Amino acid sequence: MMTLTQAETAIYKRIGQFTGVDKANLRIESQPLSRGQHFKTPTNKAWCKVFIQYADSQVVSIGNSPCIRDYGIISIQCFTPKNSGTLAMTELCDKWRALLQSFGVSHLEVYKVHAPQSMDDQDFYAKIIRAEFRVN
Repeated sequence: MMTLTQAETAIYKRIGQFTGVDKANLRIESQPLSRGQHFKTPTNKAWCKVFIQYADSQVVSIGNSPCIRDYGIISIQCFTPKNSGTLAMTELCDKWRALLQSFGVSHLEVYKVHAPQSMDDQDFYAKIIRAEFRVN
């Protein structure tokens, strides 16, 4: 059995391996920046914001104690400068999909990475990618 803390640690470790944007432009929701700085949105480079949302939990077996399976979604908001074309965004989304699709460690499995969906943003061309996972 894997705890949610262990699962999130494995997910964040995998996200840390992403090379599609500069490390300074990869924002993990609610994570502190070095030296107490605030995140400054770049105006001329791609950047991403990542967060984990949990969905449902189910009892999948009963033995000495119930086995709980937790489901969740890794949400990745991707931003590229407006008027930089759509292919820069498509390439960014392809890199996320390649990194996360079929990723698994211990009792954690990312089993589906959805195609990107459009988001409204006044300052950037924006898409969101959702990767579904389960933890046993």
